[in-house]
Amino acid sequence: MADLAGVERPVISTWARRHPDFPKPVVGDHRHPLFDAREFADWLITTGRGTRKDIDGDLQSYTLTRLTAEFAPQPLVAHLTSLICLRHLNDDEPLDAGAEALSHLIRLGMHLDPANTMLQNEIASLSAEWLPAQVDDLIEASWGTTNAFERVMDLRERLGATDLTAVRLDSELVRLIALLTDAVTVADRDPEATAHIYDPYAGVGDLLITTAATLREDQPVHLTARCGDGYLARLTRRRLTVHDLHDGGFAVHSDQADHPGANIIVTQLPYRPAEERSAVESLKLLDDIAVQLHPGTVAVVVAPADTTGTFDPYSEAGRLRADLIPGVVKAVIRLPGGLVPYRPGYEVSVWVLGADHKSHRGEVLLADVTDRPLTHAVVDALITDIVTWSRPDYNPRAHAHIHAIRTPMKSLVSEARPLTPRHQLTELEFSHDVPERVARALDLERILQEARPDRPQLPSHVELVPSPSLPPVTTIHELTRGGRQRINLLSLRKGTRIHTEHVNAAKHPHSSSSAMVIGAPELTGRSAPGDRRIDRIALTANYPSAQLSQPGDVIITTAPEPAALIDHEGHSVVQYPARVLRITEHGSRRFTPRVLAALLTRTPRVQGAIRAVQRIEEIRLPLLSEEAVERLDRLLAELDNRRQAIHRERTALDELQQLATQGLTDGTLTLTENTIH
Repeated sequence: MADLAGVERPVISTWARRHPDFPKPVVGDHRHPLFDAREFADWLITTGRGTRKDIDGDLQSYTLTRLTAEFAPQPLVAHLTSLICLRHLNDDEPLDAGAEALSHLIRLGMHLDPANTMLQNEIASLSAEWLPAQVDDLIEASWGTTNAFERVMDLRERLGATDLTAVRLDSELVRLIALLTDAVTVADRDPEATAHIYDPYAGVGDLLITTAATLREDQPVHLTARCGDGYLARLTRRRLTVHDLHDGGFAVHSDQADHPGANIIVTQLPYRPAEERSAVESLKLLDDIAVQLHPGTVAVVVAPADTTGTFDPYSEAGRLRADLIPGVVKAVIRLPGGLVPYRPGYEVSVWVLGADHKSHRGEVLLADVTDRPLTHAVVDALITDIVTWSRPDYNPRAHAHIHAIRTPMKSLVSEARPLTPRHQLTELEFSHDVPERVARALDLERILQEARPDRPQLPSHVELVPSPSLPPVTTIHELTRGGRQRINLLSLRKGTRIHTEHVNAAKHPHSSSSAMVIGAPELTGRSAPGDRRIDRIALTANYPSAQLSQPGDVIITTAPEPAALIDHEGHSVVQYPARVLRITEHGSRRFTPRVLAALLTRTPRVQGAIRAVQRIEEIRLPLLSEEAVERLDRLLAELDNRRQAIHRERTALDELQQLATQGLTDGTLTLTENTIH
């Protein structure tokens, strides 16, 4: 009742006490009263707490979910959608025709579906004589058969239809895919002015329906779906039947063959568990789609995120992607997790493919929004970036990209590096933003001097580079595997999985014979280093393979958020999921602990492609010159010293405040009139 009214649970009880006309329970006792749903809905509408359209639709949704006690999920969805489709085909005539309703509906199903491709079997197997009347109510409350069908699809999770829910995408991701096709423009360019949309892994047709909905009313559409499962194929036929296809048509195939002729392809590659999934197989499926493209065709594909990772250029995956990118890839978007709600750990990316040679500029658009929710605004920005860039009349001076970065194909093919954007300064940023950085640095130096006039001035020595050039960049994976030179600059070590019961507070009786624990709480600031410790005897007994850190190790994690911390003293236990980055002898010319930690936690650009990496190995680090490393380390050391002095002063101030306040409160201390010097 609270859900139906859109209020909190206690509000219903308050209404029942305050309003004499509030409906009375019809069944149950004072602990579990049950109310007549229609009577309660009428009361909400009469008192102005809802509209008939909203309340009736929601009420029917709750009624449908109660049907799960009568039917298994698959038959329930099949019966509901078949009855809706039957009414749609029968000119929207009511289904409930009295005592002989079921017999009449069976005959009608044989007449309207003579080939038995979508509803004849489902209607013939129906035995619940009361269900047609329920479906009639649903259609009336939903204002039509199309809305009623989509309401059932929206309720697939609550109806227990896990087979339909498992691959369902987040609604904003579905919208992103549909709008990336630029279907209106594609249809206008078609000789028949028709959008031919094809989904080779259609499921229940979510992507087809949403993409078709972006077309103008005067643009015909022909939808083609390939469903490997017979149940899904029949359901998809029913769903497409009840939708207005603008004088077009549809075809649903249950074979495994390709069906050429489309000018728009939208699809989601089949899900595979992590232990069975391989980037090679996913890239082969992408290539299968690419060979179906002809000039003017666009394809938008949801693929596993590992297709965008780092590959050995000579591996099969590296070669497959290197062959794919120059031919058809227009854009690649890395997305945040959780966009396949049924499988929140399954992360995906979006590939935009096209065979239109006018769009080939020797560049690929890369976007990475893994650090933020895929909101309506983010989707709109991605659409503007990619669709505008894909058009032949694109003018780079007239449009500044928000998330996507233009990246040369050669760099992606030759290095097989991750498909993540790397920002390069535009002419406007170099002429305006960079000088502002220098001015801001000088301003900050002045602020520090005014705050502490007794301390030596802190010169940052920040100056403008006349001819800027990006330093070489590589991944932690390359730095810890030696790269092509096979010389490791860094060493990456795993943390230890420590059980909670073995971690003690610093004031624990055994803390004197304990080791400091460094994990996500310390890295993210939720716990101060040294507050959590583990007894050395317990460490040896329960974690014999645990290794202690060394002075200068950089502790890093990406979960729950990216963070890094320098363990200056060493001899600590690093708790999983945190890991240890250790600078090798060869790496000391490129990194110091302070420089490495600063590079790992550097603030990303506010505009553009900000990313929160999914794996530590994928983090990309610039390789600064030895001179730059030395100067940056000196500056960071001075900043650390000042930061520690401020921390000690603030700690003392806080403790003095607490001591004086507590002493005055309990009457043990007093403040004299002595002047503070």
